[in-house]
Amino acid sequence: MRDLLLNVPNHDIDVVIEPSAIEFAGQLTKVFGGSVQTYPQFGTATITRPDGISIDLVTARSEFYVSPAAMPDVESGNIKHDLYRRDFTINTMAIALDGTRYGRFYDYFGGQADLEEGIIRVLFNLSFVEDPTRILRAIRFEQRLGFQIEPETLGFLMNALQHDLLQKVPAERIRTELVQLLAEDRAPHVILRMHELGVC
Repeated sequence: MRDLLLNVPNHDIDVVIEPSAIEFAGQLTKVFGGSVQTYPQFGTATITRPDGISIDLVTARSEFYVSPAAMPDVESGNIKHDLYRRDFTINTMAIALDGTRYGRFYDYFGGQADLEEGIIRVLFNLSFVEDPTRILRAIRFEQRLGFQIEPETLGFLMNALQHDLLQKVPAERIRTELVQLLAEDRAPHVILRMHELGVC
């Protein structure tokens, strides 16, 4: 929804399914063909169509972090729970695609207002503690979109940096974030901002 509202092309579409993305993926491939790869521990499935196009489906879920930087424990939830687990308010908007609610716009957490104001804001104060890679994503989105990290969110980010929480993240997850960061059109600005904030 973020890029749709900004009128920016995006080929990375999240489809959230209630109650089971895995069941839905199986039914979809029976009708349209293709193959399914499932990830039961996360309630997700990837459909690969006969033409090679992949579609990622996610079961609406809640996540709980046992310790800082750990992988989350996952349990099924509803669309509101699923949107609450997102990194920033600007990434919490959704639109219904099913028959009874088709076209309904979901914005429980003020994402549209923050998008219009150009603000990067986390949903809760422990967001960077639970997932320190959000530090890198906050800076990446800030520079990509020309937005500002909201002052309270910046305080949470700096607190996470002072506690060296990025050091607790597995190297593979950091590498994935850095690859995405370096693919940005404004990668030099992202790196400069990381340096300004003491990330590197």
